[in-house]
Amino acid sequence: MFKKCCESENIKSKASLQLDCPTRWNSTYLMLESAVVYQKAFDKLEDVDSKFLGEFGNDMPSEVDWTKARNLTRFLKRFYDVTCKISGSLYSTSNLYFPEIMRVLKDLQAFQSSNDLNLAEMGRMMREKFDKYWGTIQKMDVMLFIAVVLDPRYKMDYLAAKYKSFYSENDANDLVTRVTNSLRALMDEYKGNEQVGMGGVINPSNDVEDMVEDEELDDYFIEREKEQSLVSKGELDRYFGELPEKYTHDFDLLNWWKVNAVRYPILSKVAKDVLAIQSSTVASESAFSTGGRTLDRFRSSLTPTTAEVLICCQDWLRLSSKPIQLEETIEDLESLESEITQDPEIVESVMPRTRVDC
Repeated sequence: MFKKCCESENIKSKASLQLDCPTRWNSTYLMLESAVVYQKAFDKLEDVDSKFLGEFGNDMPSEVDWTKARNLTRFLKRFYDVTCKISGSLYSTSNLYFPEIMRVLKDLQAFQSSNDLNLAEMGRMMREKFDKYWGTIQKMDVMLFIAVVLDPRYKMDYLAAKYKSFYSENDANDLVTRVTNSLRALMDEYKGNEQVGMGGVINPSNDVEDMVEDEELDDYFIEREKEQSLVSKGELDRYFGELPEKYTHDFDLLNWWKVNAVRYPILSKVAKDVLAIQSSTVASESAFSTGGRTLDRFRSSLTPTTAEVLICCQDWLRLSSKPIQLEETIEDLESLESEITQDPEIVESVMPRTRVDC
């Protein structure tokens, strides 16, 4: 009957109706989004089906209820879209959170001045929770802002401009200073680690002439370290001084840093580690869920190495969109097999265990 009502009202949507789940806020949005499309079908069903009207009676939504549902759907859509965007696992998300949070803040301000009293009150309460959660600039995690400025489409000017539009200019300037100093300190840390990794051990010598040469050599390295420090500072200034990249939705941030690693050797290493940080815990929680499905009660005796192989292979197969080169793959498998057979620990972990029944 409901399908005939949809056909008579010329409703083309193929989406199915969904029920609300008290423990998942996005289920409310999905329920309302699918329901408002079928408003005319529900009204038609109310006229032609007496059982439907008798079962629900006064619980049938009125026109006012449908209007509230549409308004609430528009209100929740922003949060649903932001959640989906920053919960991705196949692309960098740490640089996306700030623009999305600023859009949420802009919407909250608009809802506070809405003519709908319910939306205005909801927007006011959510703005209070928003300010309480983020707190002052001093309490915010500076790594979140560093990830934003490491996006060549945004850089520091975007961060400062957005903060000035919602907060005071002094707060924006303090934030810029804090992020710049933290990023410089982070680059110095990476540069120091690189020098430690490349350093060697100097053998002591009893010869006076050797000692003099060592002192001259040390002076040379000291001067070179000073020059490298200036180059490191110039590297960051050069990055901020160049014009931002053109904003496009299909911009490959990680590939940009890979290509420009020659121009920014230290900063690119910082970007590689910072941009690997995920904005949400969805990816890690999904990995645990996958592990639970792999190690079920029928395969509870798998070794950790075998479980890791299964999970990684599953992820790689789902990600791969390119055709597999059979010849190259066979060569890689043969090479891997030869390495595995030479390691007795790996052989023991992947070989099936024989069970002896008593």
